[in-house]
Amino acid sequence: MITTTARRATAAAATTALLGALVVGCGSEKSAEAAVPEGWRTLDAQQVSVAYPKGFKELAKDKLPKTATAEADLVEGGKTVARIVAQVKFMKTSDLDMAVTGAEAPYELGGTPKGKEDIKVAGTGKAVRIDHEFKSSGEDDSPPRDTEMTAVDIVGMDKDDRPWVVRITAPKGKLSQDDLDGVIKSVKVTG
Repeated sequence: MITTTARRATAAAATTALLGALVVGCGSEKSAEAAVPEGWRTLDAQQVSVAYPKGFKELAKDKLPKTATAEADLVEGGKTVARIVAQVKFMKTSDLDMAVTGAEAPYELGGTPKGKEDIKVAGTGKAVRIDHEFKSSGEDDSPPRDTEMTAVDIVGMDKDDRPWVVRITAPKGKLSQDDLDGVIKSVKVTG
């Protein structure tokens, strides 16, 4: 037979364990918070936000291409040399793997995959980082034809299981590793 003292001790231990789990859970949420470097601005695409470095300029809503919900460009000599694009609801799926496949599609012809990995993004449990290399087409105000380019896509799902993608494209070496890391770490699911 279990005594009243044993029941109280068991209840106290269970309460302590639960509180410990809640504290640990709160701590991990805080560590997953998006970091925006000082002096940077943020693109808000409703479902997801991403920061961009100094020198980039946000496009007005009426200037956005169909493939962007929000975009910031780095322009030099009248040419766009780097882009940070946030696109939401870019395909109809509620599956992260399908969204990743959809994000990879533009690189199937002429692109070279350089890696794929699961990453943590603030506001969501999991996202996928995809790295590619390709050559610029020279079209649509992009760098001259055949410029060696890099692309990093961060793909995830929002709180309602709708897909989003943040795409960073630039000529090789144009963005410093610190700037690239800063952009990636700033991605946050907001909707």
